[in-house]
This record gives sequence, C-alpha cells and structure tokens, in this order.
Amino acid sequence: LPTNVRLPPRGAGTLASRLRRVSGEGFSRASPTLDATIETEHGPVRVAATTRPASDGYGFTFRRGGTEAWTLPRLLECGTMTPAAAGLLSVAVERGVAGLVAGGRGAGKTSTLGALLWELPASTRGILIEDTPELPVDRLRTAGRDIQRLSVGDGRELAPAEAVHTALRLGDGAIVVGEVRGEEAAALYEAMRVGASGETVLGTIHGTDPEAVRERVVTDLGVPSTAFASTDLLVLLDSHRVVTIAELRAGRDGVVFDRLFERDGDDLVATGRIDRGTSRLVDELARGSESYADVRATIRTRAETIAAHAAAGRTSPDAIGDWDAGTDGRQR
Repeated sequence: LPTNVRLPPRGAGTLASRLRRVSGEGFSRASPTLDATIETEHGPVRVAATTRPASDGYGFTFRRGGTEAWTLPRLLECGTMTPAAAGLLSVAVERGVAGLVAGGRGAGKTSTLGALLWELPASTRGILIEDTPELPVDRLRTAGRDIQRLSVGDGRELAPAEAVHTALRLGDGAIVVGEVRGEEAAALYEAMRVGASGETVLGTIHGTDPEAVRERVVTDLGVPSTAFASTDLLVLLDSHRVVTIAELRAGRDGVVFDRLFERDGDDLVATGRIDRGTSRLVDELARGSESYADVRATIRTRAETIAAHAAAGRTSPDAIGDWDAGTDGRQR
C-alpha cells in the first residue's frame, strides 16, 4: 500500500551502510548491487538494492517472509489450489516425482515449493541448493527432518552445477533447486533421469505458461528436449494461484503437456484425464501390486485429509503432525 514513508538521501545512505554491515556483503561503487537475506524479529527479509554507477542513486526492494511455514492445508486456506490438486501433489512428492514449479516474478513459486517439502516422507534426506536462502530449512530441521542446504552463487565455494553433482554424490535422497536459471539446469536434468528410481527432484523456474517453461529450459538453458521430457510434473502459478498442473511426455514433435488441472475463472478444475485412467503420472506412482485405481483412491483420501486440516485450521506443521501422530493410519 502507498505510505507516507520517505527516505532522504542521507537516510538512504545510512540504510545502505546498515545493510552492508548486517549482511556482510559488499555494497559500494565497486560492488553496486546487493542481494541478501536479513534475519529480523519479524522473520527473514530479502533485500535487493542498487547504487551508483549501476543506478542513478540508491534503490531498495524488500520482500518479507513470514514466520509461519507454508503447508498444503495453508495453501488451500488461501485459495492457491483445490483439495484434489493438493492430494495429487502430496502423493506425487511423497512417492518420488521429478517436478518444476513455475510462474512469473512474485507468483508464489517459493511458497508452493516450501509447502511441498513437508510432503516428503519424514525419513527422506533432502539436499536443498539455493543462492539466496528462502526455503524453510531451519523449520524443517526443527521438526526433525534430515535437510541440508548447499549454498551457491557469487563468493560461495560451489557453483550451481557443481552443487547438483555434489548432491548426486551424497547418495539417495530428494534434490531441490531453489531456482533453475543457469548452468545447473543440465545437471538438474541429469538428476531427474537418475531419479527415475523413485527419488524426488524439485525446482522452481520462471515461465508464464507450459510452452514458455519449455522454451526457457530447452532454448535458453540448453537442455535437450529429450531430457526435458524426463520432467514428470509441472505446476504453474499466477498471482499466488495454481493455474495449470500438467504431466509431460515425449511426443513425435517434442514434449507434450497433458493438462491434469486447469484454471477456469476462479476455479481450478480437473480435466478428467486422471478419472479416465489415462494419466501417465498416476500410473507410474503405483507401488508393488497397486493398481491405477488404488493410486486414485490414495490421492482422493489424501485430498480429503488435507481439506479436513484446512477446514479445522490445522495449517502449521506442528498442528498437522500432532493430529497425524494421534490418528491411526494417517502417519506418513
């Protein structure tokens, strides 16, 4: 909202000095841009700033993260997705999916990815690769999850592609890339191919529709189309609402997107592909002697559970975990 807060030049310079001191990052004419996360009493704040000669003067953008963790029930409560979509995503992440969460700037990609991390089995080790800490690593660790962050970017020991290879060398476990935007893309798709054995691989990427995501991955980042087809699932967001959930497959003329859910006005509607029994993703989620119908039933039950949590106001990991632990057959 517009406010009456104004920073005079002297105040802007004071703020720049404080950000430089608190972040430990360089911010001057020699290093005229700053991208850092500052821990405050109100939660983490991501700061992007510029100064001369990169800009005419000081410029600041602040993005405040909340102290409450995002979960699928919380996303339901906010209208980001429907119970049916949440049930599918929960089961897919739990059973080992190679997926991308896509959207434009500020679409809600990181919040959604953070919520999906809670759907990993509690015994699964997760390796998170980020250049700017945004995913809820500390919150997951507090809850007893085995999560390790590999920091990448300017001044860090690991380059993004090297971090992905390091995660692969660390053995079985989920691999999560905070944002796919460079040379790590090829390494990530190597991880997706390796992940065919059932390990979850997730990442976020910029793209306003499925075709734009394909263009970004294949043309801009140089991933072969055949490798891009190893993506199982694409979740596309706009203005903090899921607008498309699609599964991918290799077609005669390249990658084909088969929509499972699409936004119709204010509603996220199932396309009927899952109910018709033609979803490749649902078929591949089957374990052991399970049938397609068994997986559908599991997804439906999971959707009902997530909806019950949201309706009862159980949207925090602690509240969900306490209820699951005290309910026979619901502990995952």
